[in-house]
Amino acid sequence: MIKPYYETELGKLYHGDCLTIIPDLEQVDLVVTDPPYNAKKDYGKFKDDLPGPEYEKWMTNCFNLSSKIAENQAWIAPRYKMNFFTSLMPKAHMIVVRRGARGPFRQGWSDQFETILTIGTPNKCDVDLWDDIRLKGEGYYFRENTFGHPGYTPQPIMFRLVYLLSKESVCDIFMGTGTTAIACERLGRKWIGIEISEEYCELAAKRIESEASQLKLFR
Repeated sequence: MIKPYYETELGKLYHGDCLTIIPDLEQVDLVVTDPPYNAKKDYGKFKDDLPGPEYEKWMTNCFNLSSKIAENQAWIAPRYKMNFFTSLMPKAHMIVVRRGARGPFRQGWSDQFETILTIGTPNKCDVDLWDDIRLKGEGYYFRENTFGHPGYTPQPIMFRLVYLLSKESVCDIFMGTGTTAIACERLGRKWIGIEISEEYCELAAKRIESEASQLKLFR
């Protein structure tokens, strides 16, 4: 196992390819992640423009390995690739996150919701229409700092998924700037994060360090 890039009392962040790191990980309650969608976004080192079959093969390998370390899964999956992601998770339950303002236009339609596929029974009963979360792309209404990450996931989404589908431990195989780890630090969950970009690892480490330091003052 490679040495963590950064760690706290609750978690470890690894810099590298998730396909090489996941096989060495221990079991966790939940894998929660927002994967690249092959939408030609600029993630730096990672190239988000693979040939379609290559992307699907890679994502299938990621999901299969993730399933070996956690029964519960939560994957943020875009509608325009829903056929593929539901083929990976045919028994998954869909959560719809409603967009409060007009979203991006695709083929003449304005996006009004995002989708999440989940496997596992939540710790408490919850609705599967989340209409109280502001999404990236809502302009003035979205107030979160995205830290320059093109695929930034709003904090309330990760917090709610971690709270509902885990009891003790969580892994995010595409950690990005560390939002999942911050949710775990606040909720007292052990966490593992994997991120291939060193730039985003550094951003995540700084965010998590700031969060962990503040939490220590109140515990």
